[in-house]
Amino acid sequence: MKRGGKDLPLDSVVRHVMQDHPAFKANPLGDWQDVVGADAARASQPVSLRKGVLVIVTEDPVWRHHLELHKTALMDFLNARCSEPIVHKIVIRIGDLPETAPVLNPEHKKLDKIRPQKHKPQKPRKGKTRPLTPEEKAFLKTIPDPELRAMGTRLLKHTRLDES
Repeated sequence: MKRGGKDLPLDSVVRHVMQDHPAFKANPLGDWQDVVGADAARASQPVSLRKGVLVIVTEDPVWRHHLELHKTALMDFLNARCSEPIVHKIVIRIGDLPETAPVLNPEHKKLDKIRPQKHKPQKPRKGKTRPLTPEEKAFLKTIPDPELRAMGTRLLKHTRLDES
């Protein structure tokens, strides 16, 4: 695959696509607050997503009822953001909210185990150099800065001497 005129290795392209696809992310739903709103996010939390079944826990029966009423809209919203539906069913339970957001997709850890194949970098080819003429050597001696003199030497050695 080419990008910007450069060939990209296939494994890096596949890794990039997989990391951007929501099915391969630790939390394919995104930020829960953006999905259900700030109030509902404080009262509920998704705890698992396996085989298309999203399990949501809430502390309050009122919030459970609210989420049950909006289950279809919530599922449509979550699936609209993906190329393929990731939620086929939503189960809402009453219970204690986890302190931290759980990892909904344990399969995302498999991406970390994929290691790209190591390719030996190609060594840059050194161009052919030529010996400096006495005039060029005399000119280079007149340059007081040693770094500038070294750059000039390299530059002159790699340029062709026109024969006139």
